[in-house]
Amino acid sequence: HRFPTSDFQPTQKRRAMAVEMIVEPKWVVQNFGNVRILDCSWTFKPKADIAEYKSKYYNKFGVGMNELKNPEYLAEHINGAAHFNFDIAYYPTEDERFGLYTPEEFSAYIKRLGVFNGDHLILYGRGKDGGMAAASRAYWTFRYYGYTQVSVLNGGLEAFKLAQGVVQSGESMISSGNFESKSVDNSILAKIGDVPFDNLASIKYLDARSKEEFIGKVPIGYPDSKAEGVRCKDAIHFPIGEVCGAKGFKKKTDCDQAFAAKGIKVGDTVVIGCGIGVSASAVWLAAARSGIVAKLFNGGVHELAHKAPQHLNTKG
Repeated sequence: HRFPTSDFQPTQKRRAMAVEMIVEPKWVVQNFGNVRILDCSWTFKPKADIAEYKSKYYNKFGVGMNELKNPEYLAEHINGAAHFNFDIAYYPTEDERFGLYTPEEFSAYIKRLGVFNGDHLILYGRGKDGGMAAASRAYWTFRYYGYTQVSVLNGGLEAFKLAQGVVQSGESMISSGNFESKSVDNSILAKIGDVPFDNLASIKYLDARSKEEFIGKVPIGYPDSKAEGVRCKDAIHFPIGEVCGAKGFKKKTDCDQAFAAKGIKVGDTVVIGCGIGVSASAVWLAAARSGIVAKLFNGGVHELAHKAPQHLNTKG
């Protein structure tokens, strides 16, 4: 007896098929009806007052969505896209700019964005580096919560428009989904206690901040910190420009070469940090695509400056 191929095998095959980490705008335009798109644009702003945020917005996603709207998203976004808002999806803590909710809490927010289990999510940003830093941060976050049917739109909003994709302004009307995360993937997260900051030469720790930040031309931005330097001894400088250009991610072969130039090859483990965990996420995604075992140090310089300033001991 033969299985009816139309009913059985393609479905099994489709379920098993891994999605690409990075997809091109032309592909998104062609597959527009089969994907769920989230705009991950984020405008840098200082960390909110922790106590005030906790009382007004912590785990109160409806309130946050009403009051913490993003003007860039409202001005223009991909047709039908909901806004994945960093000021709601995370919360500020003493040590982290972007604290991570429990899977149950995160799920409650993502449901409100109209996401269903099994949706192929396409995440995009805008502006510098094709918006890849913010999109990658959101991508890392979904992977952290165990969701793998997710891709980044290479080049972001601008590239999508160039590919004749349809955009709109205002707010998309979104009905709730059934997204549910039950656990987290700690294998892609590095906490401060996991990183041997007193002996970084023993691992490969990539600092994804700009050259100006890495060498101290720009102050680290934490005047209250007791840090005497601007970076950690034996950190490897690896800014986002190694893997992204003005129009998004570089080809995988180019990224492979950039990692190889720093002595990093397939199968190696790296920890990647930056200031607050956004730029580092783009380097994390490129590393993962290149077959490197990558972990994101979510706290970054922000956490080191507050909790372990002695490790920020190198200047120039």
